[in-house]
Amino acid sequence: MIRSHNLLPLVAAILLAVAAPASAQIYDTFVVPAVGSTSGEGGTLWASELTIFNPQPHTLFVSVTFLPSGLKQGAEVLVQIPSNQFFATSNVVNGVFQRTGTGSLLIATFPEDNKHVANPTILNLSFVVRSNTFNNASSGTYGQAIPGVIAGLMDFEFENLSAISAGVRNFGTAGVSGFRTNVGAVNLGRYTVRMLVNIYDELGGTVAKDIPFDIPPQGHIQDRLPVTIDRGTIEFFVFDPGVDDPDGYAVVFAYASVVDNRSGDPVYVDPLLLANPSYLFPSKVQPRDPLTVGKKVDKEHARRVRNSMERIGTATMITRDDGTREAVVTR
Repeated sequence: MIRSHNLLPLVAAILLAVAAPASAQIYDTFVVPAVGSTSGEGGTLWASELTIFNPQPHTLFVSVTFLPSGLKQGAEVLVQIPSNQFFATSNVVNGVFQRTGTGSLLIATFPEDNKHVANPTILNLSFVVRSNTFNNASSGTYGQAIPGVIAGLMDFEFENLSAISAGVRNFGTAGVSGFRTNVGAVNLGRYTVRMLVNIYDELGGTVAKDIPFDIPPQGHIQDRLPVTIDRGTIEFFVFDPGVDDPDGYAVVFAYASVVDNRSGDPVYVDPLLLANPSYLFPSKVQPRDPLTVGKKVDKEHARRVRNSMERIGTATMITRDDGTREAVVTR
């Protein structure tokens, strides 16, 4: 049975909010927690741009895996990017994967895809990721930058880490007034995990506790926050039945997004990881570096995810006769 948790109000004086390296500028493995190509409330129409830049002196082959919401099967595309060039698409879900709906992306370089690189270390396989999910509507194009993330949550009882998204707003009527908040997460493990959500008001009082969200294996969920709140805080906890499986444990990347009900203008609320002092400063053990808090997606974990997906093709950028550049997938 999962124990109830309520960390923030009780231990605010001793809890340390750690800005883990969630959005490093350059790395070889990233998760983009939220992408989509779908209609939404209030007449919104969502699409996700994706840009990958290769700063290396050699070509990179970058694996991009789409993990859709629900129990749908994902897919992978291998992107070829020459030195000091970029790959860009204005709608990665529909334009590259020919899908609709929501999900997340696992983006990584693997030595086996880059055998031409003499020394395939993290340094020599690193790249830069940028994504932007926007309301592609005639009333105006609004966007929320969603960073590529490298550190996520593991089972709470194993690692004793949670995450918070602060300043969320969830009240009013779509298309009329107020704001709405969506919460979501992607699970890279092989088991369905349960994410519990606590909601706190601006004074630190508990508004709701242990709201459950089940995240399928190698899958994504997104749902409306079921509690009315203004300028509140969301805390995320993960409970993983496969935490002891070295080949199947979960790394979970949670997030929140606040949307203006009148304009459809969204704001991505990137969560901070929380660690208490007993985790950072264990007795008789060298203190942990706060900047290393959170589980990075190691290469073997990322490889297992991408190998379980069908590769649908190779993507490149081409130059049209009019000089414009366009992403093309060869299937």
